[in-house]
Amino acid sequence: MTLDMTPFYAQAGNVPFKDRWAVMPFRGSTPIDKSLLQQTWQDLQQQVMPKSKRLMYIHIPFCATHCLFCGFYQNPLHQHDTKRYTQYLIEELLMDANSALSQSAPIHAVYFGGGTPTALSADELHQIITTIRRNYPLAPDCEITIEGRILNFDDEKIDACLEAGANRFSIGIQTFNTNIRKRLGRTSDKQQAIKFLTDLAMRDKAAVVCDLIFGLPKQTLQTWSKDLAIIGDLPLDGVDLYALNLLPTTPLFKGVENGRVVVADAQEKAEFYRTGVEYLAQLGWNQLSNSHFGKTTRERNLYNLLIKQGADYLAFGSCAGGNLNGQSFMIDRNLERYYQQLNKQQKPLMMMLQPGSQLGWLHRLQGGIEAGRVDLNALTIHANQLLPLIKQWHQVGLLMSDHLILRLTTSGRFWASNLLFALQKLLMVLNEPELAKRQIESMATKNPNGGSNSIKRPENSAVEHIKLNNIEK
Repeated sequence: MTLDMTPFYAQAGNVPFKDRWAVMPFRGSTPIDKSLLQQTWQDLQQQVMPKSKRLMYIHIPFCATHCLFCGFYQNPLHQHDTKRYTQYLIEELLMDANSALSQSAPIHAVYFGGGTPTALSADELHQIITTIRRNYPLAPDCEITIEGRILNFDDEKIDACLEAGANRFSIGIQTFNTNIRKRLGRTSDKQQAIKFLTDLAMRDKAAVVCDLIFGLPKQTLQTWSKDLAIIGDLPLDGVDLYALNLLPTTPLFKGVENGRVVVADAQEKAEFYRTGVEYLAQLGWNQLSNSHFGKTTRERNLYNLLIKQGADYLAFGSCAGGNLNGQSFMIDRNLERYYQQLNKQQKPLMMMLQPGSQLGWLHRLQGGIEAGRVDLNALTIHANQLLPLIKQWHQVGLLMSDHLILRLTTSGRFWASNLLFALQKLLMVLNEPELAKRQIESMATKNPNGGSNSIKRPENSAVEHIKLNNIEK
């Protein structure tokens, strides 16, 4: 098989690529027949996992409002009984708690995502966190993150989370600009957002981080700089800077498609990102990953970093996805089917995949790109074959040097998904030629007119803000 690197060469100038490329998780396996799901799950529960760091994801699929940019909206809060959901979620947690798999290794981070976890009541949040802490082998320094919004996240709920053991809050602010917030569907204004974060951080009982998004409609470098200045003044422990992800299922996507809304292009987003990185560096913040920055030692960002490195993660709640010992699974996203399965004392699975190939180099590549440093010699014995591409990326400013130990520049970190996509494809050819050949043959079968023996440059223009659990927040 020919190693054709030309599709991945960057352009000279300020815009190395036309757009950022989507990187889908490599699976390399096929779905398990639905009639075999429960037995396969039971067999998996009897396995003892290796003594490596593990994670747990909890999904809360309710939101009080649907923000225009969000592709994770599932169920309107006012139409559902969160007390009922909490009872079933706890039942699911207890059903798996004593299995050999669940008890076989410490869990180092628990992440509550959604949806909006803080849409639950104080008592419901307390019950779920307490159930996890009492029944699962959490590491002594386990990071327990509650993702939330300002809306309805009152003192009673915050107290309940802290009392139960939560030690990290991730608050979706997106922007402090009141006008832009209103256009996005956010009900609180700039002053309310600042006061909420200040009060939460001043409790000094948990790490407090917030999310900002750049590339929003009506957002300018001036409004973005004001957002960054507010972040610099707040007593936060960390911040995430995410590029707007224009997902096809969102109201914002439809507005852009119809020409009613304009959002930043890739070049403008790159400038937003550079401005943010340089400003936080001036303040002495540490860049923990491509999107995440920490100001204090309290902030570790453990869940997001470990999941990029391929850590196993248990998953609970409707619409949650997990991966255990190379086997991916997803919980049913339909609430009624979720409840019905639990009534039968069955894991409410929507799908499972056959165990995939254990590609250690792939996880090291993903984790390295996220951390901004990749040693190609540690990923393949054929690293020298990649030198022409590495030199070209260095020439256009994506890498700090043309050595095989890659260190990403700020521009390289903005285009990290493109570098990852390219290296993932090329290393697959170098390290797993038979697997790469089968993938290309499979693609050619599905698309007879487009199949060939060369790797195609991606045409899609998706993605950035990937939410981890599931993937990424």
